[in-house]
Amino acid sequence: MIRSVNRLVGLCKADQTFPDFWNFHCIIHREQLVSKSLNLDNVMKPVMEIVNYIRTHALNHRQFRNLIAELDQGLPGDLPLHCTVRWLSKSKVLSRFFELLDAVKLFMEEKDKDYPELSDLEWIMDLAFLVDMLCHLDRLNLTLQGKLKMLPDLVQSVFAFVNKLKLFEAHIQKGDLTHFHTMLKASEQVTSAALKKKRDRYATLVANLHKSFVTRFCDLQLKRPQITFLVDPFNAETDCLKAPLVTDEAAAELEMIDLCEEDQLKAVLREGTIEFWKTVPMKKYPNIKRAALKILSMFESTYVCESVFSTLKHVKSKHRSVLTDTHLKELLRVATTEYKPDLKRIVQDKECQKSH
Repeated sequence: MIRSVNRLVGLCKADQTFPDFWNFHCIIHREQLVSKSLNLDNVMKPVMEIVNYIRTHALNHRQFRNLIAELDQGLPGDLPLHCTVRWLSKSKVLSRFFELLDAVKLFMEEKDKDYPELSDLEWIMDLAFLVDMLCHLDRLNLTLQGKLKMLPDLVQSVFAFVNKLKLFEAHIQKGDLTHFHTMLKASEQVTSAALKKKRDRYATLVANLHKSFVTRFCDLQLKRPQITFLVDPFNAETDCLKAPLVTDEAAAELEMIDLCEEDQLKAVLREGTIEFWKTVPMKKYPNIKRAALKILSMFESTYVCESVFSTLKHVKSKHRSVLTDTHLKELLRVATTEYKPDLKRIVQDKECQKSH
């Protein structure tokens, strides 16, 4: 849809009569693409082999669960399977694998499967580092998801994480593992010399991840002054609004100055961004209100669309195959709407039909 030549955006851009507009890739998808750059193959390959060996064989899976129950150390009951389609599954698999590392090692020894990595302290440190970093990335991903999210909300979350990466890099270089709980636990068994060598490597990986984020989101960084104007118009620069958000930049500057002196509207902003822009009069501030409405109408991610597909999967299952398209449309509207009907008032208008 957003390819630059033969899809919707490309065709609109090529049409000289079509108005100029902003276009950008789904923010959640971009975050996932950046996250893949952190994939440590020396860690992921043996972990996936072991998990698949345990989970894809019913006997192995049952014996492994029995082993965990026999150890009785308050351990999680099972290893989850990794699914590439489910973005958050990699972190859950690695985190659970680290928790069950001793049980996995014992089980593989009983099966005469040789995996020297399970006893290699440096490999365990790599595993712990990857667990912590993926946990941080998963928190970011969950922050980006959800309904009624506006573009400024997602942009703020992304660049807040970019700043966190700078902090992580500085802390790792100093040997401060405050934000890396799993790595802190694993480092207790590693010598100081080996730990320092690993710290330098991990700091480089975090720096590369930071660079990938900056490169991937450079377009939003350039547009950020215009995007943040939506949520904080009173502290925005008077000349922050540019085309194509506004057609008359000079008039928009004057309106921004007038808006900054609206003390009554400042109080309304505390009630929420949407309520604020509902209150701003169109006649007095036509340029900046149109710009705000354009930003509000932008789809910052495909989360809503994909959640509808997930809802559709549950609504139209193999047990409900006789549903017509009309019924399906109505059920989807009921399942996805934010509207909450006043059922008491609706019922009051109906006459109860009593049986004789």
